[in-house]
Amino acid sequence: MAEELSLETLRDEIDRIDEVIVRLLDRRARCAYAIGRIKKAAGRAIYEPAREATVIARVKAINATLGGPLDEQAIGRLYERIMDEARAIQRIEAGRATE
Repeated sequence: MAEELSLETLRDEIDRIDEVIVRLLDRRARCAYAIGRIKKAAGRAIYEPAREATVIARVKAINATLGGPLDEQAIGRLYERIMDEARAIQRIEAGRATE
């Protein structure tokens, strides 16, 4: 597929994909914000290593089924960063500076 398409066509496709990714990240961040409120009300910690390990394992398994160019470590790094930002959002909502 990529070999048949021009550079400009591929860049246009990336631009469309980026818009979808940003919209999905926005939805995810809004969920994280709401989770922060729930955690605050319940007196729960923002950082939940077991939950994060479950998420990482799940996305690595999904990625493995795709057979694409992102390896297990790459998808893990991407999701670690996404979850780091989600924790930051939760801390803001929960009114905690650190945790």
